[in-house]
Amino acid sequence: MKKEVDRISAVPSKRLFLSIIADYDLNRSICELIDNALDIWVRGGNTSPIMVNIDLDKNQQTIRVTDNAGGVDKTELSFIVGPGQTGNLPTEEIIGIFGVGTKRAVVALAQDIVITTRRKSERTYQVEFDETWLESEDWELPVYEVTDVSEGTTIIRLQRLRISVDDEAISQLKEHLRATYAHFLGDPSIAIRVNSDQLQPLTFEEWSYPPGYPPHKYTGSLSSADGGTVRAEVLAGLTKESSPAGGEYGVYFYCNSRLIARALKNYDVGFTKGLAGLPHPSISLVRVIVSLSGPAQLMPWNSSKSGINPNHNMFIALRGFLVQVVKDWASLSRRLSLIHI
Repeated sequence: MKKEVDRISAVPSKRLFLSIIADYDLNRSICELIDNALDIWVRGGNTSPIMVNIDLDKNQQTIRVTDNAGGVDKTELSFIVGPGQTGNLPTEEIIGIFGVGTKRAVVALAQDIVITTRRKSERTYQVEFDETWLESEDWELPVYEVTDVSEGTTIIRLQRLRISVDDEAISQLKEHLRATYAHFLGDPSIAIRVNSDQLQPLTFEEWSYPPGYPPHKYTGSLSSADGGTVRAEVLAGLTKESSPAGGEYGVYFYCNSRLIARALKNYDVGFTKGLAGLPHPSISLVRVIVSLSGPAQLMPWNSSKSGINPNHNMFIALRGFLVQVVKDWASLSRRLSLIHI
């Protein structure tokens, strides 16, 4: 027997923001904003070139991110700040589905946030929030109509930063974005600029060609229990130079063209005793690049898209084959290392 005796509120506390930004740095936060712009652009049909400008002011310690991806509709402004709210469908071949990226990125970076957006040729709207709003339990925000910006434009202005912007941080951000969005930057209709510097793709497909062992491409598909399908491509080979110091060997994962994990060398991908072996200079020629494409809900990434979830059913479906590929090429790397000793 059961009888309802009361009702409780499950509205989240604003402290939720502080917990979900704990592991966010400059690189991950800026990536979330770029991911959002790219998704809006894809949802809009990719009909015109997209430009994302990231301006970091060392003197003022401010960040400004501008894109012409298409803008956010007035009816979707709540997606900007509401945890879990998103206009993306999990069945789309996009990047963001968790509904936490943009909001935790801006809060992780700054105490004062102003977001101005214009959906196509509609009116321009602005929302802004700061520490005072975060410390209150009121979830409502005023929406302002402001002077028009260019059609399809979104501008995010961040002040009173929680992190320090200096030359080293800017340099590291550029390198991170060049690698993360390399597949996008190879498209002439997509451009990302950091302080007016247009970024060029940083890829990892540099191979040596020992006789009889050129890099090899494996293709196939993975299926989920509900019938969904992910296209898989695995490119494996030996790199031109051994890189034990830099650590740029191992397994690379791209999900829907975005780099998710770089140079993995752990148990999950076979770097352990009895398989490929523990990380060692003798196997530092191995490079395996995994590219997965399909519905966002089937991608085996974590919620910050900064790593692979080894417990995801798609990764589990791939792991046996992947480990064998890593093992085979590690064995070849080891043999060639002995020859050159």
